[in-house]
Amino acid sequence: MASLRKAVELRASALMVDVRRTRDDILVIEHDAVRMVDDREVPIREKSLADWRARSADTDSPIATLEDAMAVAAQAGIGLILDFRESGTEALLARAIRQSRFSLDSILVTGADATSRTILRGLDPRIPLGHTLGPENASQINAKLLAALDVDAVTWHHRLLTPPIVNILHLRDIRVYGWYADLAEDMRRLRDTCKVDGVITNAPDLIRTI
Repeated sequence: MASLRKAVELRASALMVDVRRTRDDILVIEHDAVRMVDDREVPIREKSLADWRARSADTDSPIATLEDAMAVAAQAGIGLILDFRESGTEALLARAIRQSRFSLDSILVTGADATSRTILRGLDPRIPLGHTLGPENASQINAKLLAALDVDAVTWHHRLLTPPIVNILHLRDIRVYGWYADLAEDMRRLRDTCKVDGVITNAPDLIRTI
């Protein structure tokens, strides 16, 4: 939560969080699938929200919920990118988005595989969905993929993005976000050469300077 508030302070246009669920089906924002408990790794989904809150309250990273993140973004009037981390929780996510009353124009669900995207489309076709690729997936980018993408945006590793690829995606009205660009030269290339719609970074203080 401290990181999200700092990003707001630095005038980020959107916040990106990883979404997982607890044993009692509460969606939390957590990058890793496990946390250390008594020197052993315990999956987030094996304990309730109350249990995680009790265990993490006095640490430097207390557990936070998706609702908490939505409240920060909504109060700041900025967007929210949800990196969907667990298949099987599509209904929980769709319900949380509906109940939050968060503007769908300001939200993007990314990270989901093709099956999860199909399920989410069926649950609520209004939810904007994204397609994610990491640097190890360069071989997947071809004309067939670019023509077949049925998403509102892509969140691809910045090394995968070139001006021709971005141009093709823009012609299909697909927004393009490059991640994680944490060096000034990568940020400038995405902005000036590739002309992406947004840069996802762990260094918002640096991107603010350029």
